[in-house]
Amino acid sequence: MEFYHLRSFVLVAKTGNLTLAAKHLYTTPPAVSAHIKALEQELKTALFTRTSKGMQLTEKGRLLLTKAEKTLDSALEMVNLAAEHQNEIIANFRLGINQPPGPLNINQLLDNLKENCPGISLDIQSKSSGEIIAALSAGTLDGGYLYGEIPEDLSAITVKQQQITTITPVNSTLAAGAPVAALCSQPWITMGNNCPFDHFLQQKLSSDVIANIKSSDDGSRLELVKMGHGLSFLEKEQAQLHAQKREITLLPQLDFTLDLYFAVAKARINEPVIKAMLQELRILWQTAL
Repeated sequence: MEFYHLRSFVLVAKTGNLTLAAKHLYTTPPAVSAHIKALEQELKTALFTRTSKGMQLTEKGRLLLTKAEKTLDSALEMVNLAAEHQNEIIANFRLGINQPPGPLNINQLLDNLKENCPGISLDIQSKSSGEIIAALSAGTLDGGYLYGEIPEDLSAITVKQQQITTITPVNSTLAAGAPVAALCSQPWITMGNNCPFDHFLQQKLSSDVIANIKSSDDGSRLELVKMGHGLSFLEKEQAQLHAQKREITLLPQLDFTLDLYFAVAKARINEPVIKAMLQELRILWQTAL
């Protein structure tokens, strides 16, 4: 029996409405309906009667509601107790990163986890911000770094202001003082997947930008720029490292700053491993900043 099925059951019982329950759970009415159906199948009994006025508890449903509330209360007490002893948590945390590990202080995070939460292991997955948002909502990631607007079903903390710059092939004729209009006539390698980098590019250079290639992977975009296929945006720290090696040239005309967030699903924010990781992330970035 899944606890989120019980949460859905209790909230539907309290509100009498799938939509209201879904709003409280930061999910969708079909998802809540599926939770109820799964619970009814497992218990082999109908919990609700569907009426024009909403969801009404059956007689068996009313009896089970009290039990469900007590079960959830006990589970919450267990979660809180576990969170107080986070160094005893044993779990695998699936972490999404939208840039290389270095700028995200992953090395320091691993050292901190060894000391403070040795039972937590990391499964690090490199994805675009859009892919990380989708994976967090679907439950296939536990937490992740991302740019852009935070959906209602996610909770996020701002970890730093990220500077973004333009990179161009090292043999480009464009100079740092070239007019912005000159950049518009150049081919661009965009991100795709609803990335805020692309939104900013369209705002600055209009929708007439030539963009025949897109890649959500920073490394792939960097290599494509090196090979002379176009311009692209990249985090400034990474760009400067490659510029120092004379692999690319930086153009400051379109430089901008984005909030870098660390996000988790709101519905999971009280899970012990989530609480422990959020605490470690706050410590990490307070130290780093």
